Amino acid sequence: MKVPQLYNRQTKAIEYENTYKVNGLAFLYKNTLGRALTKSLLNKKMVSKAYARHVNSPKSLGQIPKFIEHYHINVDEIKEPIQSFKCFNEFFIRELKEGVRPVDETPEHLISPADSRLMIFDLAQNSSIPVKGYWYNLEALLKDQALADAYKDGWCFVYRLAPNDYHRYGYIDNGTQDPVVKIKGVLHSVHPLALAETRALIAKNYRELTVLHTENFGDVLHIEVGALLVGKIVQRNYDSGSFLRGEEKGYFEYGGSTVVQIFKKGTIKPDADIIEYSAKRIETLVKIGEKVGVKA
Repeated sequence: MKVPQLYNRQTKAIEYENTYKVNGLAFLYKNTLGRALTKSLLNKKMVSKAYARHVNSPKSLGQIPKFIEHYHINVDEIKEPIQSFKCFNEFFIRELKEGVRPVDETPEHLISPADSRLMIFDLAQNSSIPVKGYWYNLEALLKDQALADAYKDGWCFVYRLAPNDYHRYGYIDNGTQDPVVKIKGVLHSVHPLALAETRALIAKNYRELTVLHTENFGDVLHIEVGALLVGKIVQRNYDSGSFLRGEEKGYFEYGGSTVVQIFKKGTIKPDADIIEYSAKRIETLVKIGEKVGVKA
């Protein structure tokens, strides 16, 4: 399997994805039997719930040191002591110490909502959006033709969270939100291997859509996408209400997941380096609160 390339903005170098349990994913998405199991059973919520019970039990504690070692997790950033976690999922949704993810407070700066791998698409140039080998259009993603028409020539930011990433995500500006809309779908992995082997994958995943009315970037579509063996998205607020820049919006329970944000034409300008590498189909490593663009 080809290991995905990632652009590191700090070192200005290309890195390679540090994958986890990839052999199992290779079986599920490349093997004929594995694909049959994925389509018929493994993408069902009952299987996801069963695995969730495991990672929420004390029996899963042994996964924590292995996970830390494999991914070189910086434990000095974690708010609570490692021994305080009662299961693997508690560790997975860990909070970080105050200040370790500083938020760019310049109002005109567009910030990342999550620690992730970011790829950006100009929707005026792409009626369908390619992400690691699969394609989807806005109507299929949003299940709302009016919204799709309103954003069809804007910018689409795809933030892919790998398992080792901090899995809490935040608001990118001050503003108010509409109630969260739940869009039904099956659950698949958002690991690059799964994405490469499954067309229109995100359009089939369970997802939650929030329209954010921001002070600096207009109305923004914010979409959380569930993933295989998890699918659980935990929102701080499912109803309408106000929010502040950098405030936590919610978190993903165990697994890799994705945040998609879509902006109307003329509201923002993405950073040039991210555009450059996105054109090469290389994701850029970003942290929550980090500048990724500017107000247009």
